[in-house]
Amino acid sequence: MKIDLNFLPFETSAFVVPVFRRKFNGEKREDGYFVAKLPIFENARDNATYDTYRISLSPFEDSSPYSFQANENPRLMKSIIWYQFKYLIFQAIDENKIEADVVDKYDGFVSFVVENFPEGQRVVKASPYYLGITQQYGFLLEFSFRKKHGVPFSKRIQQLSFSIDRVGKSNANSYLDKLNYITAFIRGTFATLAVLDIDGQTYQIQSSFVSLDSQELNGRTYIFGDGHEDYDKIRGIKTHPYAPPPKEPIFVFVFKNTEKTSGNELYRAMTGKGYPATFSGMKEWFNCDINTGNVKSIIVDFDSGDNVSDTLISELKNIVSENPQKQIIGLFIDSYSHINNRSDNYAKAKMAFFSLGIPLQVVLNDRIVASEGLKWAISGIGLQVFSKMGGIPWLVKPSTDNCLIFGIGQAHDKRKNSDGSTTVLKYFAYSVCFDSSGVYRSLGVLCDTDNRKKYYEDLENNIISQIETQINEGKTITDCVIHTPFRMRYDEMMSIKNSIDRLREHHQQVSFTVMRINVKNKFFGFADNNLKVPFESSFVKLSEREYLIWFEGLRHGREYLNKRVANPTYIEFFYGGNESAKAIRLLQDAVNLAGASWRGFNAKLEPISIFYPELIAGFIREFRKLDAGQNIGQTLSQFNTPWFL
Repeated sequence: MKIDLNFLPFETSAFVVPVFRRKFNGEKREDGYFVAKLPIFENARDNATYDTYRISLSPFEDSSPYSFQANENPRLMKSIIWYQFKYLIFQAIDENKIEADVVDKYDGFVSFVVENFPEGQRVVKASPYYLGITQQYGFLLEFSFRKKHGVPFSKRIQQLSFSIDRVGKSNANSYLDKLNYITAFIRGTFATLAVLDIDGQTYQIQSSFVSLDSQELNGRTYIFGDGHEDYDKIRGIKTHPYAPPPKEPIFVFVFKNTEKTSGNELYRAMTGKGYPATFSGMKEWFNCDINTGNVKSIIVDFDSGDNVSDTLISELKNIVSENPQKQIIGLFIDSYSHINNRSDNYAKAKMAFFSLGIPLQVVLNDRIVASEGLKWAISGIGLQVFSKMGGIPWLVKPSTDNCLIFGIGQAHDKRKNSDGSTTVLKYFAYSVCFDSSGVYRSLGVLCDTDNRKKYYEDLENNIISQIETQINEGKTITDCVIHTPFRMRYDEMMSIKNSIDRLREHHQQVSFTVMRINVKNKFFGFADNNLKVPFESSFVKLSEREYLIWFEGLRHGREYLNKRVANPTYIEFFYGGNESAKAIRLLQDAVNLAGASWRGFNAKLEPISIFYPELIAGFIREFRKLDAGQNIGQTLSQFNTPWFL
């Protein structure tokens, strides 16, 4: 299948730009100057020796002329294109030809305002890009909706952003809507700006997206009890979950005195008596019974005083001491009415259970009392409860056997300064370990310090320690893969690289790879079908180390949609993955891990190695607000189940 990348190339990428250069001596960055590596000798061939220079398009003190060819340094060429383009935009803004905002930072872009609404603006963002696989320079164009500050999130905003359709349903035509909108922008506004002048030479930007050949990975296969395989999670789980919790459960319901009815309704739903058509009970679905013999309740009202958390913790300790061989799990009914944000009571309850190493499931009272609200949610609630107790609902069939996957997350404590900059008050990083079948193994703290230098030292040393702990447990490990969020700083990535370089000295039998995964990126793609949506597990190669992959999309034999399909995910191999066959195998594992989430049967489709650390980061930030002095790292080590689901 062909996929049109949201990339408009120049008609030629054989740029030759006269520049002036001088050896770089640590000068501060200044507009109009670039710092880049260039061949020492002009017109050098493939094996040229490079040095670092300060570069400008105009002569400056002690500089010498140089005929720069774009293939000598694509990053420099992209910077020159951005420098020229942003001033073209500034001029058009001054002449009132366009309405746009220039965001001039490391990864600069222009937001063209196409339409204004009371709720915000529809914009098309343009950013310079070098497409390595075709060796072309040009611009990425992406649609976005910018909500006005102070305007509450609403159904109307979702419609303006093409998330839902006119009647309020999930917009299955979102890809087509975005394509039509960007195409109209290209023919209108962008056509007037599609010629770039560089040192008197004009370069034309094409009006059509680049078309790339896509490939497809295999679909996900799930493994259930007794080795049963299925492509459908619900059908497979009803056959038999992969493994039961290691201990018998005690279910502790926590609610306000006025919410006993809601507590009873939740209990009935979990036994299968509330909504048998959608969930026939914990016993039938997960072979994990809930009955009056293993249920306890605690009445609390967090709004009644400051000692409620202490009272809750005290009662929980009593239950733990009376049931030393049981797995305690809480079910908290959150009475706070809200749409998008967690309540303070949610965080207080979560922290009380967290402090004792007990997992907690939170259920909104709004959902319980709403008409059929619990009917469609109860199966997912049951899945989370089962998993938090240590049960394994399913595995995904791995592409790479004997493979460890570490997802690295951060929850740095930051302060916003008056000048807009950010200061890190405390560095906190952790890793979540899985195997390639999606089984949660452990969560470990990598660093917890307010010292920047020590942060990098701890990050490097503890990555080594945690990986070696897993390798030395006696299991055969042939591959170790680290998944990092794309927002990690370069120096953080270098600490990870240093740790792997050291590990390779002692574990030469293990192959190490680092993949940077960005689920929120500027890339998009449109397939050559009526809906413009690629098939699930399709990918295109952007360069030798960059890929764009669709974790969801059309399915063969079922080429229609009833909901909006998410954007593709950008993946870069930062370390390792040089062999194409191995890179594709690791991409397959990433696709598999996107289906390994035990947070719900229709959980967000992104690798759990990225998704789970994001969930943990959210809880850590909330816990800090409630108790800045708590030793969160030490508490994390108490858990051996995925409490954060």
